Amino acid sequence: MNKYLIIFIFLCFSALAETVQTEGSYTYTGNISENEACDLAKKRAELKALEKVIGQTISSDEMENCSEVDGKTNCERNQFFLSSFNGEIINSNPIGNREITSQQIENSDERIYICKIKIQATVKKNIELLDTSFDFNVKLNEKNFREGENLKIDIELNKPLYLSIFQILPYEEKDYQVYKIFPNELEPNNLINPSSYSLPVNAKYQVYFPKIQNKNNIDEYLFFIASEKNINWLDKYAKIVDLKKSYIKQKGLKYVYKEYTIYK
Repeated sequence: MNKYLIIFIFLCFSALAETVQTEGSYTYTGNISENEACDLAKKRAELKALEKVIGQTISSDEMENCSEVDGKTNCERNQFFLSSFNGEIINSNPIGNREITSQQIENSDERIYICKIKIQATVKKNIELLDTSFDFNVKLNEKNFREGENLKIDIELNKPLYLSIFQILPYEEKDYQVYKIFPNELEPNNLINPSSYSLPVNAKYQVYFPKIQNKNNIDEYLFFIASEKNINWLDKYAKIVDLKKSYIKQKGLKYVYKEYTIYK
């Protein structure tokens, strides 16, 4: 291969990627292992790296609500996935050894442990995916739902666009985690023209509590993808990461995600 071509490829990659150093920590008790806690500490450090490079942050309110409902461990993994749509961790390497400290819980015989990890991560911005020529906003009729209640969606947009909506079930392990709910058989046309649009039109969106034991409430997500051309997405994806792999292959997209809680 021509050496000038090699240099050109390297320079292009460097322009899209940035290397940063961050630190993450995770506090835990005996409910999870040290390795699992340190894995979450690393995920926190990688999330900080993504936020540092792409400038996108997860609000403390979102994290607190998700932690209360879905469990702290699963919640942080879900948030890491969602925040990574505008960027990609190319590589992530620890700096030094992980640090484990502990302290006594006040008025208790138990101790809490803290795993702290420093990393150097290379983050690639997916700037080619984001189309700045249009924008849209989404609002759900409720934040919290009971079994069987109707879900309604209001959409504001500044130009005609094609819209696809996916329901993300992060707790699903055996079947599919991602289902396309719009367009569908009753609502096949996903070209939205007016500046204000509401769903459903010819269908009914009802919320159902999943078959999960030992939980009285659960978090789910709706993922909205807008584009100027119609994209033939799959009807379902086995894992959340599979949706991302399909998403990052496309250009000229914009997305919004909404989190909601279902109570028994």
